[in-house]
Amino acid sequence: MLPAGAASPPEAFQRLLEARAPAFGLLLSEPAVARLSRFLARLDDARRQTNLTGPLSIEELADHALESVLGERLLAPRAEVVDIGSGAGFPGIPIAIVRPDLGVTPIEPRRKRSAFLDAVSREIGVENVFAPEANVNNLPGNSVDAALARAVGKVDEILGEGRFLKSGGLFLAWTTTSNVAALTRRLAPFFSAQEPLPVPESRHKVIAPFRKTVPRGTQE
Repeated sequence: MLPAGAASPPEAFQRLLEARAPAFGLLLSEPAVARLSRFLARLDDARRQTNLTGPLSIEELADHALESVLGERLLAPRAEVVDIGSGAGFPGIPIAIVRPDLGVTPIEPRRKRSAFLDAVSREIGVENVFAPEANVNNLPGNSVDAALARAVGKVDEILGEGRFLKSGGLFLAWTTTSNVAALTRRLAPFFSAQEPLPVPESRHKVIAPFRKTVPRGTQE
């Protein structure tokens, strides 16, 4: 847990986001920057009481938000999205902020984190973030267009056959180039890998897309 101390205000995060967004190839609207800044300031405050993140600097938190936002360009209009192991809200909440057409449901089994996600989305006015679910198995079958995951262990076991994803549904993994091949093997035969999206300002980070497939000999 971080030592006690004053959290950084939204203005500090706004300056960071405005300065760093061009390096990520992002052009963010003023309302989006304002909401992202409020989210990060609220997170910076909350993590001093609950271990929502590691000992990250505010610069690293801002970069996490921008890395998250990158994934929105891979999501179809009006998609229903789940954020697996949402934790502190990355990547789901930043994506929901910049894409109000999406519906985003955090998947978070830990009560304190789930309560934070529910509260912060209400506080900053992100109406397209829905109440968190504890487990993907609570979702109806074939009900979700896309799933997101960042730094989630054993995500292949959590996804399984992707029962909750629609046929052709998308899974986006925020990972590293060295992990893509292994993840591709673990997700087969239910998901097929597509071309990863490199994360700017990093030599190793990528957003790796995987498309749900129908195994040979079976039908949806």
